Amino acid sequence: LRFFYSWSKVAKKDINSKAYLCAMKICFLLFFLFSLVACNNSQNDNSKDNQDYYQFQKIDLTKYEIPASIYLPDASAGIGTSFKPQISHEAGDYKWQISVGRYFNLFIEDYGDFKYLFEEKKKSIENNKVYKTKIVKNEPSILVYEQRLKESISYEEKASYHIYAVIKIKDVYYQIMNDKAGNNKKEVGFMYQSIKSIKEK
Repeated sequence: LRFFYSWSKVAKKDINSKAYLCAMKICFLLFFLFSLVACNNSQNDNSKDNQDYYQFQKIDLTKYEIPASIYLPDASAGIGTSFKPQISHEAGDYKWQISVGRYFNLFIEDYGDFKYLFEEKKKSIENNKVYKTKIVKNEPSILVYEQRLKESISYEEKASYHIYAVIKIKDVYYQIMNDKAGNNKKEVGFMYQSIKSIKEK
């Protein structure tokens, strides 16, 4: 009896050991599969970013007192952009101008902690009495819109395209917009991509 009792304890221990090893193998396999999927997703995201921004160059804005980076179009964009962006800003001031060639100009202004800025500006754009406004993109912090004069003497008047955004960086709200005269649709498309690329550092 003592022999059978000892044998049963060894067998039980052996079974538990095998079950433990089996469980460990399953856990390792699941961890490996999860890591593989996460890695593939990360690579896909990076590939998509590279594809979306292959005509852009990354610019660090920290030396201009904005703790963020932005992608700006290069000469291959086909909108008259130069290789070297020009950033105008005086130390301690709350305004910036980013220019890449003649037609790509973004105007940035620091509005501190005023979080209702975007909604107020959106209302004023939609209720404009001089221009007919058509919203092209309406996102939580970015607005792209088309404008035409309500009372125009020319039937061939071209629409102007505008972009307005409010980006929060380290508890500060920055207003970003293009020139008040507007741009063509392609130029504003590149501005939209640039604004979407802004990342806090």
